[in-house]
Amino acid sequence: MKTIRYYIGLVILGLMISCSGDDDGGTPFFTQNSAPAVPGLVFPTNNLTCTSIALEFVWGVAIDVDGDSVSYDIEISEESDFSTIAFTATTTTTGKVFDLEKGVTYYWRVKAIDSEGNESDYSSTQSFFTEPEATINTLPGVPELVTPALGSRLSGSLVTLRWSATDSDDDALSYDLYFGDTNPPVLFAENIDVNTFDVSVSPGTAYYWRIVVKDIHQSATIGQVWNFRTE
Repeated sequence: MKTIRYYIGLVILGLMISCSGDDDGGTPFFTQNSAPAVPGLVFPTNNLTCTSIALEFVWGVAIDVDGDSVSYDIEISEESDFSTIAFTATTTTTGKVFDLEKGVTYYWRVKAIDSEGNESDYSSTQSFFTEPEATINTLPGVPELVTPALGSRLSGSLVTLRWSATDSDDDALSYDLYFGDTNPPVLFAENIDVNTFDVSVSPGTAYYWRIVVKDIHQSATIGQVWNFRTE
C-alpha cells in the first residue's frame, strides 16, 4: 500500500511541474536581454577639415532599456569600408582623443556593447580630413559661457543663449550649436555667424548645450557641455 501511495505522489508531482508556467503558456524562467541603442556621432562632424591632429572624438550616450552598463567601441579608418583600422579603442565614456596623421581623410564609427555582451549596430559613418600642415593655423579658443549661468533655473518659453570665443589669428568665426534635453546634446543649428541664439523651451525640463567654434580654415574647437533648467 505504501508503494502505491509513493507512485501516486510521483505522478501528482510530475503533473504539477508540467503544468507550471505563466498564464500565456510561455517559459517564465528566461527574459530576453536587449542590445543597447545605436550611439549618435557628435564630433568631428561630417566633411570637417581639422587643423588639429590631436583630435577629440565625441558621441552620444547609448540608452540600454535593461539598465545594463554600456561601453563603446570606436573605429577610425582610412578606408570607407573599414577594411583596415587605423585607430580603435573601447571606453565607458562618450569621448576619446586620438593623435592622427596629417593630410589624411578618415572615416569613423561607434557601436555600443552592454555588460551582457549584446552589441548595437555601428553608427552611421562620418568622414573628415586632417590638413597637411597642422601647425600653420591656430585653433580657435575654447568657447566661454556668457548666459544663462551654468545650472541656472529659468522661467518663460524662450531662452537666449550667449557665448564668447576668440581666435589668435584673427580669423572670422562661425559656430555650430548643439542643444537639447539629452546629454550630450544633438546638433541644433550650423554656421551661426553671431554669438547668440534664441531657443524655445518647455517648462520643467533640463537642457544641455555646447558650442563648436570654427574659423575660416574650418579648424574647429569643441566646447564643454553647459546646462540650465526651466521651471
